[in-house]
Amino acid sequence: MKIRVNKAMLAAAGLAVAVTVAGGVAVGAGADDWYTGGNAALADPDHTAIALKLYNAAGVEVSSGNIGDPLAAFAAAGGAVRAGDAFASLFVHLPQSDTAPGAWPGLQVSGTDEFSGAGAVAAPASLAGKPYVRTGNGGYTLAEVAEVLPNDETDASFAHVYELRLRTSSETKGVSTEYAAAYVKITGSTWAITTAPVLGGGGPTGTATPTGTATPTASPTPTTSPTPTSGPSTSGPQATSTPTPTPAPTTGTAVKRKPGKPVLKVTTKPTPKKGGAATVTVATPAGLAKATGKVSLVITKGKTTVRVNGTVRAGVAKVKLPKLAKGSWTVTITYSGDARYLASSAKSKVASK
Repeated sequence: MKIRVNKAMLAAAGLAVAVTVAGGVAVGAGADDWYTGGNAALADPDHTAIALKLYNAAGVEVSSGNIGDPLAAFAAAGGAVRAGDAFASLFVHLPQSDTAPGAWPGLQVSGTDEFSGAGAVAAPASLAGKPYVRTGNGGYTLAEVAEVLPNDETDASFAHVYELRLRTSSETKGVSTEYAAAYVKITGSTWAITTAPVLGGGGPTGTATPTGTATPTASPTPTTSPTPTSGPSTSGPQATSTPTPTPAPTTGTAVKRKPGKPVLKVTTKPTPKKGGAATVTVATPAGLAKATGKVSLVITKGKTTVRVNGTVRAGVAKVKLPKLAKGSWTVTITYSGDARYLASSAKSKVASK
């Protein structure tokens, strides 16, 4: 029996999802018919011709790895996915031979990184000018994706293949529907870059079963084991929150929540002769996973600017403050977001005596 992962299954895994149709137009006779059967070979108009590649920390292209490890260090598109965007996020989608690509279910597997402008995260020189995102900044591994979105295809070009999609975003336009794509195939405990599956499928070949079994090292959900259900859900959007500004997501895409603004609390005041310490707290809805990821502090006074970075663990980052000249300093706090939460920022003050 073909298992179709629907929004109810992903919601059980702690992921908010919404179901839409490509371009808002239903092609088939019924609400769910547009992406199945004879329409399975319908190409996704949001799939751009821009190549998506993976890179290690030195900026060297990577084409294989272990499914229990982060996907290389960076994912980068060869060019602009949408003009004017400055942020990027990585998604993994499950190709299905009887479903159009616009309706393939997927998960966001990285945080959201700024790749352009003053707040851009550091990246190798080879990625300069490209939209990029760190693939190991608190996201999911392929092993975790395979547990929630198992690939049981028998068609040779689909079997154990997953699609990587890099989408870009901006503070004014939200997340792009357009994306750059690449494909990886899981064999046992490893993955490797592969070719795109043939839309519509070429039929079972009897050779789709790989050697070995992929054993996930962890589950994207801390306590819930999702139960697969057959047949697509037709009950409408399941998203439990609507981030602002973010448009309705494509089918099966995890919707990231909007956290509270980061709050700075100075625990040890800095002086001109000695540095200080502080905490940054990123509030999240009660009962949900705590925020992870990175925070950056831009501390300014007049023409002097100092930058400080920290790592968020369980919603809190501990940071060291540098020596500061006497007076009041303005602090811009930026939380980069993670696989579950959007980026956010706030202003604060630090006084040095």
